[in-house]
This record gives sequence, C-alpha cells and structure tokens, in this order.
Amino acid sequence: MLFTICTQAQTESSKQTQWPQWLGKELQPTANSHWKAEVANESVLYAPAKALPKVLVIVSRKATSYDIALKTLLSEFSRALPQAQWVVKKLPATPNEISSMLQRFEGDVSLVYTLGSRATVEVRKVYKGGKLPVISVNAKDPVQLGLIDQYSGSGDNFAFTSLNLPAEVVLNFIQRFKPTLKSIGILYANTNRSAYLTQFLPLQKVAQQAGIKIVPIAVDENEAELKLDVAMPRAIKTLKQGDPQLAHSVLWLTGSSSLLSRVDEINQHSQQLALISAVPDVVNETEHSALMSFGVSFVNNAHQAAIYGLKVIKGEIEVGQLPVGVISPPDIAISFQQAKRIRQQVPFVLMEMASDVYGVNGTVIRLNGKPVKEQK
Repeated sequence: MLFTICTQAQTESSKQTQWPQWLGKELQPTANSHWKAEVANESVLYAPAKALPKVLVIVSRKATSYDIALKTLLSEFSRALPQAQWVVKKLPATPNEISSMLQRFEGDVSLVYTLGSRATVEVRKVYKGGKLPVISVNAKDPVQLGLIDQYSGSGDNFAFTSLNLPAEVVLNFIQRFKPTLKSIGILYANTNRSAYLTQFLPLQKVAQQAGIKIVPIAVDENEAELKLDVAMPRAIKTLKQGDPQLAHSVLWLTGSSSLLSRVDEINQHSQQLALISAVPDVVNETEHSALMSFGVSFVNNAHQAAIYGLKVIKGEIEVGQLPVGVISPPDIAISFQQAKRIRQQVPFVLMEMASDVYGVNGTVIRLNGKPVKEQK
C-alpha cells in the first residue's frame, strides 16, 4: 500500500530533499516506524519500511492433493497476511538447476514451501543450510525419509510437517475397527518410495510384532505382474490362505497419489474387504469412496504448514526450531454407504471420534467435526 501527498510543483526541475515546510515534522517516520518516506518533486511518498513478503512454492507435478494444499495455504495467508505475494515454480529437473533457482530467489522471497515428498527431498539435498527458510507441506515423515534425525526440529533452515501418523497409532485404530484382525493387505505404488519407506515398512514392522500378517500389494501399471487388476487378485488369494472368509482382514491404502484416484477400481477387486486409507480425502459422499480413513487430511496438514510459515515470516521463531508438525488426534472419516455395500459394521467409538461422516445414501452427516446443520 502506498500513500502520496502532493502540491503543485514550482518548477519541473525543483526537487525537495528536506522535509517540506508545508507538512508537520510529526509525520516524519521514525526509525522503528512501519512507514518510510521519500521526499521528491514537492511530494512525499509513504511506503512500508519493509518489503512486502513474498513466498515461493516449489511443486514437482500436477496432483489433486497439491492443489488442495496450495489452495489452503493461499486461503490461510489471505486472512493472516493478505499483502503477501506468491510465486509458484515447478521443481527443476537437476540438482544444479534447483540450487541455481533457489539462489536466484535469495533476497527476493521471505519463505519457501516445498509441495510434496519429492520436492521436499530434492530441495533438502541441495539447500540444507541455505539462506532461505524452507517448510514442507503435503509430504511424508521426514525422519523416516532420512531428511532429519529427530522430530524436535532440524536445527537449520528447514521445518517439516508430516502426512504420516505413527505406525503404532495406525495399527491401534485398525484393531479398534477390526478387533479380530489377523492380516492386512497394504496397497502402495511401486514407484512411490516415500509411501514405501514411511507407511508400508513402519506398519509392516509393528503389525508383525503383534502377530498380524502383512500382504504387500505393490502396484505399477508399467509392469504386467504389478498391474492393479493382477496384483489385487493375487493378494486376495494370499489373504484367504490364512483367512478363508476374509472375516479378519482389511485393506490399507497408503498415500500413494497414483492409487488415491483409483479407489473405485480397488473396491471392485476387494471382494467385500474393508478399504481403509491413510488419506481422509478419499472418504467422501460418492460411490467411489473408501470405507474409512485414519490419517492426516491435506487441508489440515497445509493449515499447520501455513501456521509455521506465518510464524517464521513474522520473526516469532527460527525455522529450524520448529518440531515436525504431526496432527493429533488423527482425522477420521467414515462412509456408511461403503459400510452398507460390504455389510460391515462400524464400532460406535469410531463414529463418535470421526470428524467427517457420510450416511448410507452419501448424505453428509458431519463435516470437520460438526453436524452439517450447525454449519449452515
């Protein structure tokens, strides 16, 4: 925002270098003022003493989850820091290009967001210790990805948020849903290393310690044996070896972006198994919904990343002091339309805890923890 106060110039060449006599000296900004003033050509230009904050967002590819996260960031900043400017760039192809891009933005932006696990990993590799503060959003657990050693903070120019729940928490909620649980089929994209490292492996470890069988369902449409319509029937057959009626088994869908858009296909191959997701956003009012989710929604993760970013820009905390942002308690979503389809009962305790609930006809019963009628 700029304010200009002008009078008729006496001559075109005259320039005022001293505070004008026609304006009170109490209007002259002090050293700690929000404003600075420039006097020239019989006018005084007031402008913010500090440059408008500018935010750089780095995204690796197009994805619905990234769109949701960026929309949430923009919304949060529009309320808390509406004057902020935003620049969105696609992740460059090589480490040298990433480094060069970030160096070009030094001095021009106040904050960097890395959108998604891939962008977070690649930027971390080349910019750890850099001049700009960097915050991850819509990315998986940074400790399990090997980006930092502890959850208390990076100690450098990075802060992280996480889409992951601790594996122990995930298993606990699955067992609340299915107390007689014997086996879990875990779906993940074969090329999604972050989902494998931070979701599949941790859940496999804690489940096996609890005596629960894990059946991996790696999916890759570029490999004949790993196509979804091949991998799932093979996995169901394996699950039936220890649970012939599939009465003590569930399917767990990781946050692999390429599979989140294929919930309907997964349901078709599930043989009435309950599909539970790590991503609440795939539980919805449609027929193409997962039955349930225990996880962190894209919106809530981005909301937390926005809070972190605002604190850093306002100078309230050093970015490296921020602990890894994990949502607790988890976001729980339930589709009773899917429960009815597979004739599956849902424990009342989970119904009470759920933030989003959809009825047997897809009607929205509860959203963001509140009955729909209260939100109108």
